[in-house]
Amino acid sequence: MKQPITSFEFTEVRNSKIHGFGVFAKQDIPKGTVWWKGEINSNVILLNREQYQNLYRSENNPLKENLWNVFSTYAYYSQKHDGLVLCLDNARYVNHSDTPNSGPGEDRNPLASVALRDIKKGEEITEDYDVYDQCPWAEILKFTAVEY
Repeated sequence: MKQPITSFEFTEVRNSKIHGFGVFAKQDIPKGTVWWKGEINSNVILLNREQYQNLYRSENNPLKENLWNVFSTYAYYSQKHDGLVLCLDNARYVNHSDTPNSGPGEDRNPLASVALRDIKKGEEITEDYDVYDQCPWAEILKFTAVEY
């Protein structure tokens, strides 16, 4: 079985001047290089709306709260998969920039990140969160009292 392209090959996590932790290039990454590729049930977890609703309805406990905190902090929405994507490797620490050096490729695959320009070794890898799909169930992303 072929292993996915994971961020471990190209990146490391360090403290970021932007926010908390960030993803930094361990080597030069030429423009157009796919430096991360997600594969469901391998290096990403997909939480769909039905799973979210089951979690929402489940008994309140620290596990539920902790699990949701992880998803609401580190996951992003994929319209193609109609679910929240949680990266299990370094990619979950990519910070936002209005002038990113990484983003989706020409195929707009929501499970891949491509160098938009040459990224130098030691440089923080950033993406523009504004180009990510917007979750149509955004009102429930805060565990508000929504009835289904």
